[in-house]
Amino acid sequence: MTEAKKPTDSAAKPAAEPEPLPVHETPRGNVMVIAEHIMGELQPVTIELLGAGRLLTDKLGTQLIAVLIGYKMEETVQKLIHHGADKVYYADDESLQVYCTLTYRRVIVDLLESLPEPPHVCLLGSTTTGRDLAPRIAAHFETGLTADCTELDIGPYEHKSKVDPTKLGLYPDCLYAIRPSFGESLKARILGPWKNPQMATTRPGVMTPLKPDTKRSAEVIKIPVKLLDKDSRLKVRDVVREVSKGVKLTEADVIVSGGFGMQAPDGFKLLEQLAACFENSAIGASRKVVDLGWIPYAHQVGQTGKTVRPKLYIACGISGAIQHRVGMSKSGTIIAINKDPDAPIFKFAHYGIVGDAYLIVPELIRQFKQTMSSQKKTEVEAVVHSH
Repeated sequence: MTEAKKPTDSAAKPAAEPEPLPVHETPRGNVMVIAEHIMGELQPVTIELLGAGRLLTDKLGTQLIAVLIGYKMEETVQKLIHHGADKVYYADDESLQVYCTLTYRRVIVDLLESLPEPPHVCLLGSTTTGRDLAPRIAAHFETGLTADCTELDIGPYEHKSKVDPTKLGLYPDCLYAIRPSFGESLKARILGPWKNPQMATTRPGVMTPLKPDTKRSAEVIKIPVKLLDKDSRLKVRDVVREVSKGVKLTEADVIVSGGFGMQAPDGFKLLEQLAACFENSAIGASRKVVDLGWIPYAHQVGQTGKTVRPKLYIACGISGAIQHRVGMSKSGTIIAINKDPDAPIFKFAHYGIVGDAYLIVPELIRQFKQTMSSQKKTEVEAVVHSH
C-alpha cells in the first residue's frame, strides 16, 4: 500500500496583496500663461490660453498667472486681467519691444528661478513664437513639453512601469496634454508629471476664451530685466509683416472655403462673391489647392494650416479629409457642398448639399442678397415710421 499524500495548505493561503503605490504629493502650483504679442498687438491665442488656464486652476484651486514681455504695454496688462489673469508679471524694457529668442528666454528663465516654487503648468501658443520659445524653457528646466495640443485637463495618473523605480507611484494632479496623432485619426494623451512646470503649447483657435470682465482687478508685478552679453548674440534687424487683404481667418465669423472640387483657381472668385454676402467673412482653402498654387498659404485651413472656429463654415468642393477636419470641425455651423454623396465631409457637416458648386453657389448668392436686401428695407421702413 502506498501512503496517501496529505493535502498541502498552500492553496488555502490568501494571495498576498500588492504593495500600494507611493503617492507623489507635490504642492499645487499656479498655472502660467506666457502672453504673445506682435509689435504690441496682443494675439488671440493668449486670450484663448487664459480661458483654458482658468479651467485648470479651478481644478487645482490655485491662481492663473500671465507673463507679458514688451515695452510700454500697460493697456495690454489690463486686457490680460480682464480676460481672467489673477496676477500679471510684466517685463517692460525697450530692448524687449520686438520678440527675440534669447532675450525673451532670459527674462522668463530668470522669473521662474526667482519664484518660491515653479508653476504647476506653463502654457504657450503653438505659433511661430511659441514653438521657438517653449522648447528652450523646457530644456533649461529639464521638464516635459507637449506641442500642438487641442485639449488640456488635470487628473490623477498611476505610473506602474518599473523601468525607473523612482517614478513608480500615483501623481494626483497631472497635466493631461491631449493632441491628435497618426494623421489626426487618434487622440494621444501625453503626460509628464515628473517635474514642474508641466508644459504645453496649444493650437490657435481651439480653446474657448473667457468673456472679458472690465471690473476685474489683479496684482501687477514688474519683472527686473537683467540681460547678459551672450543674450545679444542674436539680434532682430527688421520686422517685415505680410499685410493680407480682408479679415484674418482666425477672426472671421463666416468662412467660405474651397477645395480641389472647384476645378480651377478661377473658382475662388465665385467663392469671394459668396463671402462678400456676409460681414466679417474670409476665404479658406484645403491643402491641395494651396499646394497647387491656386490660393496663398495664408488661406489654408487644417492640420498644417489654420485652426478656425467661425460661426458659419461653408465648404465647397472639399472632400473632408481628416487633415482638413481638424482645422474646422469646431465651427458653429458647417454647410458642405460636394458632388460626391459619399464624401467624408457629409458625416460631420450640419447641412449637406449634393451637387455642382458652380450651380449651387450662384443660387446661394442670389438668395442671400435677396434676404439681406429685404432686411435692410425693413430696417429703413422701421426708422421712417419711428419718426
